[in-house]
Amino acid sequence: MSDSRLLRRIVDPVRRLYAEDMPEPELWSRISDVLEAALADPELKAAARDWPKSHDRTNNRYTNLLFYEDPDFGFVVNGLVKDETGRTPVHDHGHAWVAYGLLEGAETVLRYRDPAGAASVLEPDEEISLTIGEVDLVPPWTFHAEQAETDRTVAVMVRSARVGKFAHRRLNPDTGETHDHPGPHQIPYDL
Repeated sequence: MSDSRLLRRIVDPVRRLYAEDMPEPELWSRISDVLEAALADPELKAAARDWPKSHDRTNNRYTNLLFYEDPDFGFVVNGLVKDETGRTPVHDHGHAWVAYGLLEGAETVLRYRDPAGAASVLEPDEEISLTIGEVDLVPPWTFHAEQAETDRTVAVMVRSARVGKFAHRRLNPDTGETHDHPGPHQIPYDL
């Protein structure tokens, strides 16, 4: 993991926001604004051209590039490259907040209600179209799937906690059943 100027443009403002000790919904709304500003940086877009893809097809598991983990507040900055169209499994991020910003490509985010024991087919409650430069703020315990609409999509994320250290849930929308999942594998990577 690096301490590059590009990374500092995200990390420094996020650290300042955490230090203000505000309610989480407000904090994460403001972190989304920081990420949105960073997505407009041509240097970040240029750096992302060389990021490796993030889907381990053999194990049907996504990986995240881990650019930064904050020693004081615990938030992380991740990168994600999808090199195909298609949909992720329906999942949540456990207790973590995630600001998910699209740097390249286009996606549709499908949100699902929590089945709360429902044993029936679930349809998405909401569809959010994301294009370059837009941020989707995903609250804790929110089931969703990303549908890549282009052959390559690149995202930058700020998460309230490092995945892999706690369980996420996956949802089978055909049955409403859920199961724990470790979430994406984290690969330290210099930005």
